[in-house]
Amino acid sequence: MFGNGGSASDIGLNGTAIAGMIPMTLGWLQQILTVAFGAFCVKIFLTIIYNLYFHPLRNFPGPKLAAATPIPFAWRIINGRMVAWHKAMHAKYGIVVRNHPDELSFIGASGWKDIYAARPQLPKPTIGVLQTPDGVPSIVTVPDPETHGRQRKILSHAFSEHALRNQEYILQKYSDLLISRLREQGDEVNIIEWYNYTTFDVTGDLCFADSFRCLEVGDNHPWVAAVYRGVKFAQILTVFDYFPPLSPIVKWCIPSFVIEKAQKTFVYTRKKVDQRIASKSDRPDFMKHILENNHEGGMTIESIYSTVTLLVLAGSETSATTMTSATYYSLNHPPVFERLKKEIRDAFDHDPSSITVSAVSELPYLNAVISEALRLHPTNPVSLPRQVDRPVEICGMMVPPGVRAGMSALPTYTSPVNFVDSMSYIPERWLDNADPRFAQDKKDAFAPFLVGPRNCIGKPLAWAEMKLILVKILLNFDLELSNKNIGAWDDTKVWLLHEKKPYYVKIYPRMQRKK
Repeated sequence: MFGNGGSASDIGLNGTAIAGMIPMTLGWLQQILTVAFGAFCVKIFLTIIYNLYFHPLRNFPGPKLAAATPIPFAWRIINGRMVAWHKAMHAKYGIVVRNHPDELSFIGASGWKDIYAARPQLPKPTIGVLQTPDGVPSIVTVPDPETHGRQRKILSHAFSEHALRNQEYILQKYSDLLISRLREQGDEVNIIEWYNYTTFDVTGDLCFADSFRCLEVGDNHPWVAAVYRGVKFAQILTVFDYFPPLSPIVKWCIPSFVIEKAQKTFVYTRKKVDQRIASKSDRPDFMKHILENNHEGGMTIESIYSTVTLLVLAGSETSATTMTSATYYSLNHPPVFERLKKEIRDAFDHDPSSITVSAVSELPYLNAVISEALRLHPTNPVSLPRQVDRPVEICGMMVPPGVRAGMSALPTYTSPVNFVDSMSYIPERWLDNADPRFAQDKKDAFAPFLVGPRNCIGKPLAWAEMKLILVKILLNFDLELSNKNIGAWDDTKVWLLHEKKPYYVKIYPRMQRKK
């Protein structure tokens, strides 16, 4: 029916006419889609031509495909091989590589200060940033330098030397529990798991006044496993930031159950933080210092939630990975392992109760073993770029504004441009009395905790924790390589964090070693 009861014929429409309009409409729609697709192809073509021949970065070396389109860059994020790709490119093209139409990767020693310690600060990019479930950035991802500086000043009290002395009993408690639990295991253990259990219990206790009890049960807490999965998913999701029309569409299409899972994980963090605040405890953990120094205009409760999640993950994963790599490399180099054992046992065999944070800091070879492990297997191997907002000189080259620039840690640390025998594990290069040939090493190219105002605030705690645990392990046990391991443990994929791979070692309590 039409209008006031009129028929189709009353207004000049009949079945034949309608049928005739359908192909006309479809033809019109087809023409529109054809034009739109053609315009899209033309846009892509013109963008590629611009990127290759007119872009401000056109004269920087690198693969042509990576200069033309973000697709190679995005693919390496998805498959976890960004670090290996950067290493291969720098080996071919040198100190600087154009790894994306709008981004440069550097490995020159001066790049750390040029990019991350520039004054005024080069801002963090707004794309490629991991998002928290509630959208509130942590201290690491907050883009505004003033907000970051204010929040860091609050957190700095939790990571001061004074705070570390007061927190030492927590480190001692869980490192002793690790030794006790390892004595209960069989002859072979997946050592990376036990290092992770320890570091997560430590950071859980420091953040929430309650550990995850990973060491007690000999397994990861469900929250820990969920956060790992969340980081990988969030990292892959950043791929769509480099293709602007897709990003909001893809995020809109994410299934609700995925969002609910992420929210559920974040709810656990909020609950633990709220419980710690409500306890009004005066124990010298992170929250005590945050609450005491969080004056007006400091950190909102939402910022605390996001930052504490980051502290738990970063403070645990990095230390556990580094201890595993130190164990892996030293066991694969018997002279190194024997010298390390001797240094530790000569220092503490007479009185194991003298093992303190202060005492283990006095072991130069242990420091060298860890430093060399960090060089060959850095915990943050990917580039953390900054937005170039003005013309700046990086590694002696002028970089125009409007692009991103970053340092690729692993390619920097393993380049012969920066280190002698760069692919060899040689802790001796870090000693004061090192062989003169290592004088050629560019030690300022080594920045595992970053430099500048956004460097790692937890560096003193990380060093103390790693040294204390490794000393107690080697004082109480003899370790050997296991034949369970297949391939190189350090060949891992990276989605911001290294992919978990088991690393088995044979472990025997001293004086009880099986013949």
